[in-house]
Amino acid sequence: MKHRIPVFVLTCLTLAAVSRTQNVPGSSAPGFTIPFELNRQFGSILIQVQVNGRPARLLVDTGSSHTILSADIVGVKPVLLARASVPVKGSGLIGLAGWGAATIELGTIKWANRRVLVMEEFREISKSMKQRVDGILGEDLLNEFASVVLDYKNHRLVLER
Repeated sequence: MKHRIPVFVLTCLTLAAVSRTQNVPGSSAPGFTIPFELNRQFGSILIQVQVNGRPARLLVDTGSSHTILSADIVGVKPVLLARASVPVKGSGLIGLAGWGAATIELGTIKWANRRVLVMEEFREISKSMKQRVDGILGEDLLNEFASVVLDYKNHRLVLER
């Protein structure tokens, strides 16, 4: 039986590189600086990551309670996914989903065997954004940082521990 999982898609970005920095303007805390591009269609923020050693493009979405990855990028068949309960927060993105595990790398940051929602596909989002999107980086990973700053002027995301 297919389950439709609603998920918020609020804000988004695309990333070229990630670097460790000790000099974040306005802060003495060490952090990670991630340059980004905005999606031309929606002004969404997309980042480049590695999922299970494969390059992937994720939307950064502070309104999504969970990180969601496409079954294709995780390398699992949707029929093999465990049943997912509907997240409490969110509405908008609907599709077949289940719980899975993936290793996500963002520069030098690594989340090994992380529990994530895995969706059957991201074809509709990719089509509307006119570029491939492999998933959503959600609040479950972002909340591991003390500060998440979008620096639009310099086109970078700054993550501080």
